[in-house]
Formats: sequence, C-alpha cells, structure tokens
Amino acid sequence: MLIADYWLVRRARLELEDLYRTHGRYAYRHGWNPAAVVATLLGCAAAWGGLLFSALRPLYDYAWFVGFGVAFVLYVVLMRGRTMGEPGGAV
Repeated sequence: MLIADYWLVRRARLELEDLYRTHGRYAYRHGWNPAAVVATLLGCAAAWGGLLFSALRPLYDYAWFVGFGVAFVLYVVLMRGRTMGEPGGAV
C-alpha cells in the first residue's frame, strides 16, 4: 500500500503537516484506510488460494508476488475514486 499510495495515488506529493494531524488528510476512518484493508485482505486471499485449491497452486508458489500485485492494483483502483477535499482523499 505504501508504494502504490506514494508513487501512483499521490504522485510523490505529501502534505507533511497532515501526517501528524489527528484529523488531517491521512486520518481516514478512525485511523484505518478501508481501501488498504480491502486490498490487503484480497491480496492475501489470492496468494493463499493455492493452499485450498490445487488448481491455484502456482499462485501460492509465487505468493509474495501475487499478493503484492493484487493488493497494489486493487489499492490504486479503490483510491482513484477519492476526491481531493475528502479526508484521506488523493492529492
């Protein structure tokens, strides 16, 4: 999430002061970014799918890359819908 957020969602621009504010741009919902949580859970599910389904075993063999790729793409897609004025929105 950190790589995707910094390089693609925010295009390497951060509001430094908001990183330290309780209700700043990066506060999200009670300190949790729902897009990051969903992307992480689905990335893990895709990576671990090979443990449950033998047809998906190749995904599990490369679990780190599969989980990273799925979470990365999903996070970027989920964060693109945010507006600039919204807390936690894209810059």
